[in-house]
Amino acid sequence: MELVNALKELEVMSKHILNQKSQLNLKRTQEAQVKHVPQVSQTDRYELYLGI
Repeated sequence: MELVNALKELEVMSKHILNQKSQLNLKRTQEAQVKHVPQVSQTDRYELYLGI
């Protein structure tokens, strides 16, 4: 019985660790995307806004 409980606890801990790693990877990906946003000139912004 103790072995079953230990295995269940290990499974829960493993899922928690994987979830944390996934969240960290997502955060890093989002940060990388923000750093690589191209600069848009003021003229281009007006064209985008006006739909020209």
